Amino acid sequence: MTLQDIDFKYVGGVLTTGRNIRTTGNLTVDGTVTIGGATSTSSPAVPVPGDHGLAAWSYDPTVAVSTLTPTLGTVYLSAVYLRQPTTISKCWFLLGTAAGTPTSGQNWAGLVNSSGTVLSTASLDTVVTGSNTPKSGTLSTPQSVAAGTYWVALLFNGTTAPVVYKTAMPFTGFANVNQTAATYRYATAGTAQTTLSNITPSSNGAGQSVWVGVS
Repeated sequence: MTLQDIDFKYVGGVLTTGRNIRTTGNLTVDGTVTIGGATSTSSPAVPVPGDHGLAAWSYDPTVAVSTLTPTLGTVYLSAVYLRQPTTISKCWFLLGTAAGTPTSGQNWAGLVNSSGTVLSTASLDTVVTGSNTPKSGTLSTPQSVAAGTYWVALLFNGTTAPVVYKTAMPFTGFANVNQTAATYRYATAGTAQTTLSNITPSSNGAGQSVWVGVS
């Protein structure tokens, strides 16, 4: 944050100014902030991804109250919005019911940038087991990424698909309101796939609001 020609006054333990302050980066406040008479604390009651040790998520997991049985071989994309640079080593999803016998080497999670490049992938062959539990895949190469929009890609193949959790929103268009295919928050990108390859975002189809997270 850059301060220039700011007239500060320190009165009764409070630092005040009648001028505007602008920041183009992150501002961390240990305490409270009063803006226009309204007070906000630095530790709001609403949980954020960092409270769960995550860098970002698609939404609070308590909102994931419905399920989806993915189509085998279809790539599902859910966006995460990183507000600052970070390193991503894991992709998360919520597993409802385990997959039938997974096809070896054909179950994947991946981190995809907004240009459609698959930055790194994680095998899920041994992850899609158990039920009603958060699951994560460890990327083969951790990614140091800039702030921006990314997708977590999920791909499943086997005798039967696992069940994953999503919101109760039944209409793909609602979750992607005012977006084009290239910027869909939730999308599909290819069918009959066995591995995660680079995608063309403008060719994405609207998808279901599957919960994902990154850490």
